[in-house]
Amino acid sequence: MTMQIESISPKDLTEQFIQSTVKDEKEISSQMAMVVHSNRSGTLSCITRHRITNNKLGIGEILSVEDVAATFNNIEQANALEKNNWFNGFSDENIIAKSSELLAWHTPRESRVLYLADESVTVTLPPLFYVYRPKKGQYPASLSVFALAANKRPNANTKLYHAPLMNIYESGKLCLGTMRLPDEVNDQTITSVDKEFFGSRFVHPNHNNLTRKQMNIRAFYKMKEKSDQRIMTSELMPTGKTLNEVLG
Repeated sequence: MTMQIESISPKDLTEQFIQSTVKDEKEISSQMAMVVHSNRSGTLSCITRHRITNNKLGIGEILSVEDVAATFNNIEQANALEKNNWFNGFSDENIIAKSSELLAWHTPRESRVLYLADESVTVTLPPLFYVYRPKKGQYPASLSVFALAANKRPNANTKLYHAPLMNIYESGKLCLGTMRLPDEVNDQTITSVDKEFFGSRFVHPNHNNLTRKQMNIRAFYKMKEKSDQRIMTSELMPTGKTLNEVLG
């Protein structure tokens, strides 16, 4: 019998590896357990704390009442912080956070027309993450744009990549140029921002990390358009920041 072995390029292999290491944001694992011990009469009791490894309880350590109170207090504080950082009343499945101070959302991988200085190209962009901050006092509205590794909803710990787009600073903040962003968060903000962002001209790279391998970004776009290949995760440069760090 002849074995058929499918060939795969190093780039595709790298892409598959990166995608396979992106954890599902819905994955929940047990980290620690508390066990209450008591005699039959209930006159003697204690509580032990156990680390959980491979779904098995580790050796326990006896906790004082103060330790137990501190543990639950830490959990309560973490939950309160989570509630402050995230908007729970999502009106759209793509919205990640929403308040009077910001609007954050993500978009899936998709083909978009990019208007360059004197021509246009059609490129399949990676999933993108946007953070819009409305006008506040004398400060105008702003927009930051990042790339995502996986074509799914990100979570607080999702690692961000530099968006492979011009007009964006290394911090992720967009150089607005002649763009006119809306002044406030409302039900039309995302549509307005998208129209302004992709309706403007991408004229100059603002840093050298648009892609993992430094290259002429215009030539990169044209290569992708000609080959009809999407921009791959393995071609993106990590920012070293997570989604929650950017929302701060």
